[in-house]
Amino acid sequence: MQDETIIQLLRDIRAGQQDHLALYREVTQRSLDAQQVAIDMQRRSARLYRSVVAVGSVLIAGLILFLYSLPI
Repeated sequence: MQDETIIQLLRDIRAGQQDHLALYREVTQRSLDAQQVAIDMQRRSARLYRSVVAVGSVLIAGLILFLYSLPI
């Protein structure tokens, strides 16, 4: 009887560990997915930033050229 109780306890512990491992894997996968989404968003933001800086630079250069071409 004692051995059966110990065996059942060990089975319960193993089942709990397996459940914990499955949950850990699920949470880890969700975390990795969220990190990938964040990386994609950062890349898009960087592209937008570069575009805005490029357009702004062209506009400022054009404005400077326009101002220098005005007769004083």
